Amino acid sequence: MAGSPEAVIARVQGAAPRASAAGSARLSYGLHRGAPTLEEWDLLGEGVADFAARMTQVTQLLIPGYMPENMPSVPEAFARPRELLYDGATELMRSGDSWFAVTDEDRDGPRSHQDPLWPLDALFGAGDDVVEAGTDTIRGVATTRHRLTVDLVAADEALHTGIGVPEGPFRRLRQVPAEVWLDDAGLARRIAIQNTAGNREVWKVVEFWDFGVAAAITAPDAGQITTADPIDLQRILMEDG
Repeated sequence: MAGSPEAVIARVQGAAPRASAAGSARLSYGLHRGAPTLEEWDLLGEGVADFAARMTQVTQLLIPGYMPENMPSVPEAFARPRELLYDGATELMRSGDSWFAVTDEDRDGPRSHQDPLWPLDALFGAGDDVVEAGTDTIRGVATTRHRLTVDLVAADEALHTGIGVPEGPFRRLRQVPAEVWLDDAGLARRIAIQNTAGNREVWKVVEFWDFGVAAAITAPDAGQITTADPIDLQRILMEDG
């Protein structure tokens, strides 16, 4: 969608609050090597998010789909999808009728950069160097693609919970390459943020659709949550206990 440079910047900078205000959405996400699109082999998971409750319930692969092809020794149990629940800053993985607490973070704290909604949080730090980069159709919806940088320090200040950041030089956290695809209503249909830890050719990508969908996510009771040591996690993953 064409507009003055100021209008385009304002539109992009309003994308994260606008998506959050929609209340909920379905989503898919993954790690992409190279150009920030989201192909089938890059997918990690898919599910539904309740933005207001800060909860996301997904079926997720623990490793990208392409990795077992390159690593024949990966156990088959590690390549199967798992049901995960991101409850605020807490990550839970289902094991039978119970949930294993993958992290012990404060539920009301900042999301980890491993969280599917982390790219949305990062977009709260959208800068003013926005450049329109063409158009694309995502899940049948026409979008305009924008390139920009995000400032994770600014995102941390904009979010009342703050934002978790990967390790790296402080200056890099203030100039993280990003791309966002907005529909005619200004909703973010795809967000891609360059990974600031490790391989910088890897992008964290999330796609949204069905904004406002009913998201009936129920957090497990405390009695259903198990906090265990790493050897217990290994047994759960291998389904030996």
